Amino acid sequence: MTDMKLPNYDHVPAKTVRFWALFDTGVMSLALPFTSPFFIRFLYWLNGLIGGSSVPPVFDPLAMFFVNLAGMLVLVWVAARLIRPLGVFALIDAVGRCGVSLLIAYYILFEGVIPVLWLFVATEMLGAVAQFRALGAKK
Repeated sequence: MTDMKLPNYDHVPAKTVRFWALFDTGVMSLALPFTSPFFIRFLYWLNGLIGGSSVPPVFDPLAMFFVNLAGMLVLVWVAARLIRPLGVFALIDAVGRCGVSLLIAYYILFEGVIPVLWLFVATEMLGAVAQFRALGAKK
């Protein structure tokens, strides 16, 4: 088997990787069972400000488990990027943000979730574009 040379992303500034990691700490309250209901109520409050429902549904324990699991996975990814801000993490994060944006848009457009989540699509795409730009910058 021949060795395949992988691209090198060492030119991506550590501050770029760390900035987007710190940005993601905004959803850390989703990771804990006693803080996630506050975050969900806050989202519905914002949704009410734009004319949508301001009353959150009742989540059953399994749904809340997945909310907390998602929040915990975000925190693990944040920690990895803060501890070791590798340029390749900017690529992984940018691609992941595109996937998350598509997932959120799908749920807004086809499953009727609250439209305030377009804010998340915007911030995810902002993070993806910023990191793709850093990846494409001259070495």
